Amino acid sequence: MKTKKTFLVMVVFLVSAFVCQIGTASTLTVWMKKGFVEAQNTMFEERVKEFAALHNIDVNVELIAYEDFFPKWTASIESGNLPDLSFFGYQEIGQFYASGLMRDLTPVIEKIEDNYGSIFPSSKKAVTFDDKIYGVPFWGEGTALYYRKDLFEGAGIANPPNTWEEFRDAAIKLTNPKQGLYGAGIGYGAGNSDAEWLSRSIIWAFGGAIFGEDGKSVIFNSPETREAVQFITRLFTEDKVTPPGSVGWDDGGNNTSYISGQSAMVVNTGSVIVALGKDYPDLLEKTGVVVLPQGKAGRFTAGISNNLGIFKDAPNPELAEELLLFLMDPEWYRQWINVSVPLALPVYEELANDPIWQEPNHKAFMDSMKTFEYLGYRGSYTPAAGEIYNLRLINTMFEDIIVNGKSVEEAIVSFEQEVSNILAKYNR
Repeated sequence: MKTKKTFLVMVVFLVSAFVCQIGTASTLTVWMKKGFVEAQNTMFEERVKEFAALHNIDVNVELIAYEDFFPKWTASIESGNLPDLSFFGYQEIGQFYASGLMRDLTPVIEKIEDNYGSIFPSSKKAVTFDDKIYGVPFWGEGTALYYRKDLFEGAGIANPPNTWEEFRDAAIKLTNPKQGLYGAGIGYGAGNSDAEWLSRSIIWAFGGAIFGEDGKSVIFNSPETREAVQFITRLFTEDKVTPPGSVGWDDGGNNTSYISGQSAMVVNTGSVIVALGKDYPDLLEKTGVVVLPQGKAGRFTAGISNNLGIFKDAPNPELAEELLLFLMDPEWYRQWINVSVPLALPVYEELANDPIWQEPNHKAFMDSMKTFEYLGYRGSYTPAAGEIYNLRLINTMFEDIIVNGKSVEEAIVSFEQEVSNILAKYNR
């Protein structure tokens, strides 16, 4: 009897342990970027919970502000307590790939395209390294030029700017400090990712670049780059068409400046249209949106690619891959995208043809995808390019010029040296 009782106790213990293990293995942790549109956050969370219910598992969905992600990733890597599925900008996927931390998702992309349709090649290219894809593109963000149609008409400006020189001329005509109005709502600051993107778009349009085509050489100190940096600097120091305090703005600075009537033109994603449609319909009627102006080298937009990815050592990678397929179902995905139009751009080529993207205030954002280049231009994206972006070195350079009085030439040389030091770590 004693032996039998002992055996039963051991069986109960083993079954309990097995159930606990199943429970642990069947709990998914998902980290998602907290979006500007609350309905989209809710839809994502509900979709993940729907997947969990179908698979009879528990799920923990965390919606996280973008600026809080990097310390959270770093802490999870150090502790080994990794999420099963996480949001990543393409630049972070590149950095983590270089450290050997990302799971190859090429088979998942193949399943998605076999079942659901083609993803934009440029979106896949941004997260492709050594011919393998390490992220599932989930949405893009276009950047466009917002302008006040009524103020343009009042200043006798017939058309929105098609070139960056026209942008400068319009900004000068529209600026009236006595009325608290400034033509160009551009700002810089340590936490300002908008400025990092915009500066690259302008530099590329002028014919400059940080990197050569090999992605390993630094070509920043060029006549074309100097012309672009001087152009941006003049807006602040000579033309004085930017609002006071704009050097120090975070990402919300230009949004607030436009909505409050302080700036006649700003460059931003679709978040401003979303905000105007919700709370400022009168201002929306006065707003026009066009693709970014062009320079002598063409029209460029620094592309923003938002992805979902899996760390190589994630607890439940196979289940996370199943969730990716569930999230990419076009029937649900189209609804999720449309909730925040024009902020989130679809990654499926077919969805780009939907009538909603032909509407006047939406079209420029979808059209901007045709002008996308990514960090690393003129070469392909590299992890070094991602690190340079994350360090906000462009912002620091312009703050040194505008606030600290460093010459353009000196600032360019200093920036190029910092870039060379970072590249040296990756090119060993």
